[in-house]
Amino acid sequence: MWAPQQREAIPRLLLEWYRVHGRPMPWHDTPHPYHLLVAAIMLQQTQVQTVLPYLRRFLHRFPTVQTLAQAKEDEVLHYWGGLGYYSRARNLHRAAQQIVQQYGGRVPCEATQLRQLPGVGEYTAGAVASIACGKPEPALDANGYRILARLLAFEGEVSRPTHRRQLWEACRQVIPEQAPGDFNQALMDLGATVCTARHPRCLVCPLAEHCSAFQQGRQMDLPVLPPRRASEKVQDVCVVIECDRRWLMVKRTNGQLWRGMWEFPRVRLEEGETIEQAAARAAAMTGAQMSDAAPSGIVRHSVMHYAITLHVLRGRARVQPPQENGQLRWVTPEEATALPLPSPVRKVIQTLMSGSDTPG
Repeated sequence: MWAPQQREAIPRLLLEWYRVHGRPMPWHDTPHPYHLLVAAIMLQQTQVQTVLPYLRRFLHRFPTVQTLAQAKEDEVLHYWGGLGYYSRARNLHRAAQQIVQQYGGRVPCEATQLRQLPGVGEYTAGAVASIACGKPEPALDANGYRILARLLAFEGEVSRPTHRRQLWEACRQVIPEQAPGDFNQALMDLGATVCTARHPRCLVCPLAEHCSAFQQGRQMDLPVLPPRRASEKVQDVCVVIECDRRWLMVKRTNGQLWRGMWEFPRVRLEEGETIEQAAARAAAMTGAQMSDAAPSGIVRHSVMHYAITLHVLRGRARVQPPQENGQLRWVTPEEATALPLPSPVRKVIQTLMSGSDTPG
């Protein structure tokens, strides 16, 4: 797959570039396997500049595998709050518990063992094994796949497992035995700063001479990507039900989005239904009856392939308010902010708390 001159030159040139231009990361000086595990899972589908403040906060609260394994899921989700893709947090929590049970609290360094942990795939296993343990394992994120596809003028659609495997094996052929972690990080950094998706800076790229796509003038055509999925526009309605200066919140127990997190009672607006009717339906699902419901704002939020318009109504509980249980809780505004909350719910609370006092 590689020409002989590429196989020799690419790792050398990439590492030379990285020593000068690599982005400083908090794990560079002390690449602890646990810290790398948390960072790599956070970096799945999320950019570095977004992850870093969350990583510092998360590791300050859960500095070891043991502290994470012993924590309650609600607290783990709270410290993940705002980062999105919350299944990653649940998987990381389960992985920590498995590491304590099977490996005595020490994160394994073998990629095959790492891949047995919940939520750990090829990229995460390769990042921990190479950066923290010095194993010559590839760790390809979107940046790495893009660079390899351009270097090789690879024609396959990179989202397909067979094509990803081909690029993975191509990376294994050039990753050096010495400094494999630096090599993987160099690929990520080069893809983030030079070999970008939309505006590649080929004239300053250290690998331009060995890049088949650049030589053919096809760097903007590669990698081959699947057709972009159009966002699905949805209308949701949530109700802020108040009683004795407290809000009624419910725990989301199903669905792909935000499972295990707390929110105001919410429903999907049905065809032919008014917002007020949907709000009454959302309240009724909790057993609450609401009076004086009035619009309180609109929150727009995009997640995965959904473009969500969230209509917020606010009212008072009347008759006997529903009793608390594991999925239902009355909280003060301050208590609400300490719960694991989806981003749109956090926006609603910020708006409510910045306005007038909560009526009794």
